[in-house]
Amino acid sequence: MKLDWKMELYWRLPIIAQERALSLFARRLDRLYYGGTFESECRQIRDTHWPSQDAIEAWQMGRLRTLLPRATASVPHYRSALRGLDVGRLRSIADLRELPLLDRQAVRRREREFLDEGLDPRRLFKDKTSGTTGTSVTVYWPIGPLRRLQATLEVRVRNAAGVSRLLPRAMLGGRPIVPGDTRKAPFWRYNRFWKQLYLSSYHVSRESAPSYVTAIRGSGVEWITGYGSAIAALAESAMAAGVDPIRMKCVVVSGDTLQPGMRKSIEGFFRCRCFDSYGQVEGFSMAMECEEGRLHLVPEVGIVEIVREDGSPCSAGEVGEMVATGLLNDGMPFIRYRTGDFAAYAVDQNCRCGSNHPVIEALEGRVDDYLVTADGRRIGRLSTAVKRSPSIHSAQIVQDRPGSGYLLIRPGEGYRSEDALPVVDDIIERIGAFDLDVLEVEEIPKMPTGKTRLVVRLYDRPELASLYRDVLARSGRRGRTPELRIS
Repeated sequence: MKLDWKMELYWRLPIIAQERALSLFARRLDRLYYGGTFESECRQIRDTHWPSQDAIEAWQMGRLRTLLPRATASVPHYRSALRGLDVGRLRSIADLRELPLLDRQAVRRREREFLDEGLDPRRLFKDKTSGTTGTSVTVYWPIGPLRRLQATLEVRVRNAAGVSRLLPRAMLGGRPIVPGDTRKAPFWRYNRFWKQLYLSSYHVSRESAPSYVTAIRGSGVEWITGYGSAIAALAESAMAAGVDPIRMKCVVVSGDTLQPGMRKSIEGFFRCRCFDSYGQVEGFSMAMECEEGRLHLVPEVGIVEIVREDGSPCSAGEVGEMVATGLLNDGMPFIRYRTGDFAAYAVDQNCRCGSNHPVIEALEGRVDDYLVTADGRRIGRLSTAVKRSPSIHSAQIVQDRPGSGYLLIRPGEGYRSEDALPVVDDIIERIGAFDLDVLEVEEIPKMPTGKTRLVVRLYDRPELASLYRDVLARSGRRGRTPELRIS
């Protein structure tokens, strides 16, 4: 198995050393995220209250008038793409439609061309997107904007839910915190510096759930965050195992779509309010659910347009693609970026919570069907695995029976068949034994809605079986024609 050398070293360490390594890593991030201007940024955000959506738009236009001239002067892509356009003539958010749309593949192919050429990449914070459609992008952050993003997350998300970064928390996210073939607890590691219990989302089952809950009780955790699908799976597994519920201050989910059944399971077992939130590594948009259950955009982070397939603006209540222009990261700006997520502006923008932040609804695009392992575990949010091979244009995992499936790969520039091996290794590293065949395809199939999923589980989707049989028949595999073995 070909592992990232840092992860290979991490796996070789005893648990106590792994936890020390996590705390050292958190100490470094803490200085980057929460040092310097972080507290003053938090105070400024807390003191900001817009009397109307017109006031919000006026403030955002002020940020645009600073951002756009810098982008056209210092960022190679925009200097070329916006040549001949007088960005100073923009008078309203609606005028953004004069600028071209930007898609993920354009950024992924030439990431450095979106970076301010006056900045040294070695002095910037670097992160990778989750790539829920099978493609990831490297994002560079100057430290000032990075701290503004973290301050906004603290005030507009955590504080809005009644918690803070300083309270002990549990996390169920996408990091492979323990090896995929681990069969006995602990399925978690404790980061003492951040008082964070990081729970593996890949090992939750009816059998393991009691040990998870015991760890949560014993670590002093006061709230939980992470993928809604993983937290719901823990709640449902614990209830199925007869474990007594545990009371948290709140649960804040993000990263995948919170279905009503998931919310019910989470709130039922953890005896608290579950808040939905929305955001991304690129930091061009953010939204948070209020106490009235409505999802509000966070104006400081970015401008969100909702458009039809032809780029024209949707009417209120009409679902379309979210196109975002980030207002924080002026070092690597994203202007009119096609997010791949879908939503609608609510017809009724008046919210009983009292906030004038724009309300969106029908948020879609972040649903990943889960994989089922041979031993019955449900595994979701495997998008980080695709980051291992940048030559892959896009990918999709199609499951036809427990413990088995196909990894469909659309090759990108410079792709070789061996480039798929790190992706397979990464998936096995996370979830353990799984029979995964690699197939090269010309296009990744889209759902009937037109969206692309990273993971498609065919058990409950018989209407998709013929589509995938055709895809497999046309795949680039030599020898026998692959067949679906739907259970």
